[in-house]
Amino acid sequence: MNLKNILVLLGIVVLFISYLKINEIINFSDSNLNEVNVKYQNNKNISTPLPMEHIVKIDDELLIGAGLDYPKIFISKEYWTNPIKSGSLFSFNTKTNELKELEIENFPKGVKFHPHGLTLYKDNTEKYYLFIINHSIKTNPEDNEERIEKVLLEINKPKISLTFKNTYSLPMNYFGTLNSIAVINFNTIYFTTHSYFPLPSFSIDENIDNYLNRIKYQIFDKINILFQKLNIKKTYLYSFDLEKRKINLINNSEGLFNHGLAYNPDKSLLYMARPFERDIKIFEISRNYPSKALLINTIKTIYNAKNIFYDIDNQKIYAGIYGSNKELISLENSYIQFGNFDDITSFGGFEEIDVSNDYEITELILMKDMIKGVSSGIKVNNNIYLTSTYQNEIFVYQK
Repeated sequence: MNLKNILVLLGIVVLFISYLKINEIINFSDSNLNEVNVKYQNNKNISTPLPMEHIVKIDDELLIGAGLDYPKIFISKEYWTNPIKSGSLFSFNTKTNELKELEIENFPKGVKFHPHGLTLYKDNTEKYYLFIINHSIKTNPEDNEERIEKVLLEINKPKISLTFKNTYSLPMNYFGTLNSIAVINFNTIYFTTHSYFPLPSFSIDENIDNYLNRIKYQIFDKINILFQKLNIKKTYLYSFDLEKRKINLINNSEGLFNHGLAYNPDKSLLYMARPFERDIKIFEISRNYPSKALLINTIKTIYNAKNIFYDIDNQKIYAGIYGSNKELISLENSYIQFGNFDDITSFGGFEEIDVSNDYEITELILMKDMIKGVSSGIKVNNNIYLTSTYQNEIFVYQK
């Protein structure tokens, strides 16, 4: 039997497994869920042109979010062939609830822009920069790479200006898709990956329906989860020395689905969320060798923290949370297969962790079917802002 036939057979076997509900096969032991009734009420939602996978807080008045059509960008051929960017950055004013799309000046022509993870960095001259993971899908899948865009952020309210400065690329055929990033300095960044597999080669033939691509993506996703659950392969945390173009795998960073990153510059600590394990790993970054990190602690979260943000002024970690791993898998499967998730029960919310008080969880929201596929959460004064991987809204909770 040649290699092609073996791969086809493997695909059939995995597809069969998927129809047997892989979330039961991999046996995630999620606890029973109930709504957590706190002082916050959802009394307004702000419509957005695209789902916002990630939001960051600039100050008490300004949030910036990354909008992209995930996972459609990986399974719909229109995204592979369309030369026009189909993702954007958005600013959100927390006082006026005004949402604005932001243009990046001098962004390279011909490069698609699908922003996923982003992080804010302030240099020693008080200038602000955004570092953005960009799934810059190319027409030929074999040429795909993951890009990290460096963008200067200038704020002269109400005007916000973004200027492209540089890009750093990583081969997708080695790292798969990138998930989140944290910037230590101009020469050192850290990143997590969504999977250890590269994306499958999707068809862009006009005569082939997107259904075939959806099937391929489901096979890809389920192999990834199954292999990790069986301890065959995990995802990891990596450091990237931009000057030397050297990438290091960080010891003791393995996880089923490593996700959000946040950096505490005062204590030189890096926080990494592991939603499937319901914890956050804490790494101490070497001040002399910032591309080296040592695991010093692991703190438990109550629910599944996805993207996280460290608020340096309040010494708090903010996390968008979802209720269970089975739920996450069911949402994505339903969305890929049917384009909706109306029949999937979903819990989503927010956790706040006090760094100054031995990582005590000081705020918790968990709501049923209010928001599906929570990805990020930010707290500003008495308001909490949540975004979703799938829904075109910013959900606002107020006391």
